[in-house]
Amino acid sequence: MTTTASATRAIGKVKGTLLLSRMNYLRAQGPESAERVLRRLTVADQALLRGTLDPATWYPADLLIRVELTIAALLARGDRSAMFLAMGRHTAETNLAPAGIQRAYLREGEPHHLLRSVPALYAASHTSGSRTYEPSGPRAAVIRTHGGDEVTADDCLTAVGWLGRAIELSGGKAVQVVETHCRARGAASCEYRCEWA
Repeated sequence: MTTTASATRAIGKVKGTLLLSRMNYLRAQGPESAERVLRRLTVADQALLRGTLDPATWYPADLLIRVELTIAALLARGDRSAMFLAMGRHTAETNLAPAGIQRAYLREGEPHHLLRSVPALYAASHTSGSRTYEPSGPRAAVIRTHGGDEVTADDCLTAVGWLGRAIELSGGKAVQVVETHCRARGAASCEYRCEWA
């Protein structure tokens, strides 16, 4: 077992939808890659992840972190940032797809509709921390994450990936999401500036 697999820094809980999307992402990397990652986790984590994950059940947030860190450690091929962005994008694609659990929040041509719902979506998936939405123009908004479990810059990349893909799925073009403040670098909150055409 690697030290990344045993990393624990979260005390909150996350909904099964997040674990399911990470497992879906992992399986999309191929069965050999998925098996390699699972084998590096603890026996208890493996049993849980190989079983039936319930999208409505709360799971320890540190399990999600261990899965993400192990995926990145074993599969990133030297580009951790791209891997975390891809995990975030995949989560948006999975949960906002036509049969996705968050599809009702998506309105074609209206990214602000979805972004306005980000605080509720976050609260429905996390027991710790909060997110806020602030429109900053007809095609721009700021999303902030406050409080919650300890974060790393990697954690924030999944949010950047999710926000970017979610805006695209809402009809936004030439989407740019930039993290301008990060709690991992000492800021009071993580701030994501979102712009689109």
